[in-house]
Amino acid sequence: MTESTHPMQENQDIPLGQKLKQAREALHLSIEDVAKKTNLKKSHIESLENDIFILQNVAPTFVRGYVRNYLRFLRLPEALVSTVNYGEVIIPKDAIKTPSPKVVQKSQTKWVKYLTILVLLGAVGMTLLWWWQDYQKEQESREHIVSSSVVEPTATQATAPITAPVVETPSAPVAVAPVMETPKAETTSPMPTENNALNTAAATEQPQVSVTPEATTEAVNVLQQPAIEPAAEQSQAAAVGNDELRIEITGKESWITVKGSKSKKSLAEKLYSNGEVLTFNGDEQYRLTIGAPANVKLYYKGQEVPLKIDGRVARIRLPLAQ
Repeated sequence: MTESTHPMQENQDIPLGQKLKQAREALHLSIEDVAKKTNLKKSHIESLENDIFILQNVAPTFVRGYVRNYLRFLRLPEALVSTVNYGEVIIPKDAIKTPSPKVVQKSQTKWVKYLTILVLLGAVGMTLLWWWQDYQKEQESREHIVSSSVVEPTATQATAPITAPVVETPSAPVAVAPVMETPKAETTSPMPTENNALNTAAATEQPQVSVTPEATTEAVNVLQQPAIEPAAEQSQAAAVGNDELRIEITGKESWITVKGSKSKKSLAEKLYSNGEVLTFNGDEQYRLTIGAPANVKLYYKGQEVPLKIDGRVARIRLPLAQ
């Protein structure tokens, strides 16, 4: 038993290069013959038989393939290929883990992605907030204009003096008593009684004569005053009839927007003050937005359009639906 196990131990202790050399010599082959039949370089075969398995400018994978082909050619077991080191770096299985730099890179990209989403959401939120504040300010300004325009006419109506209508009465002729001239009385003769009677009558009639001019002038002024108003009303009616749409601002101010059916743009859109007049022709259909209806008079084709005064913005389409 001891004699049989001893050669096996010696065979296991022989390096791979010596095994290759002994097998080649047993087949009576030279290095040149092996190089021709295996297409290996002579220098590579010599290095392998001298136990040099790390070749210059040759990758370890190719050296492993050279040894495997050489073992097949010499009919040796291919398991001997893994008994030597070819200069490869062997990493333990415990050390093989997922690379940490990639995980860090993924986490960084996620962080940047979330930050970008937050910035975009913040920008959108700020834009919506700015738009809402602007819309609220515009609504408050319109409501303030409407409320001020509604309150102002009532205040003016309360403070305006009440004028009673003037009734035209025919002026009655005023009788003027003639004044008799009295002769100068002499100092030596006494005054007759008839002259005294005439003097007292003239004295009593004199106050009536002094009052009559003022009464007549007032009557003339009252009678002449209404004659001017019909002319102004006729001129205004003529101006209203000439325009298809006429808007007059009679109060302090009012926001007015006018849009026609032929154009998408607004024909008028701003805050108008007292005394301004807007006229439009050439478009039979209109859409109006009036901020303070109490301060505006509206005429369409010569006829006044009634406006509902309830403290809210009036929206009207002309012509009115029947």
